[in-house]
Amino acid sequence: MADITGIGTAVTGIKDILGMFFPDKTEEEKAKLAAALSLQQDQNKLVELQAQANANEANQPGTHFRDGAGWVCVIGLAVNVLKPLIEWASTIAGHPLVLPPIDTRATDTMLYGLLGLGTMHAAPAALNAVFGSK
Repeated sequence: MADITGIGTAVTGIKDILGMFFPDKTEEEKAKLAAALSLQQDQNKLVELQAQANANEANQPGTHFRDGAGWVCVIGLAVNVLKPLIEWASTIAGHPLVLPPIDTRATDTMLYGLLGLGTMHAAPAALNAVFGSK
């Protein structure tokens, strides 16, 4: 049917004007849901790529643990932990030994990251807890 009187056009115009002041809540919810879905898909893609990188690394021959960087960190941590025991044992053996202090702040931080102890693996779960997941 054609709008001969123009009432339909006026009603549509009023509806559009009111829509500017009172937006449709379902559209806002759809936008929020779409953004959350996009974020979840991005996180899933990152997890998938990390798993693929881990599998590729595991298939390579030779030593692993991030090509030796992890081993350097472990050795630094072991020396720092065993330092008092080494000094004590050398004193008992009659040859007192005082080892210099070792600053392992940088290697400890790197080791925690390599071992996954930086809690970054919990970030997707924390985001889901905060923003909700449907």
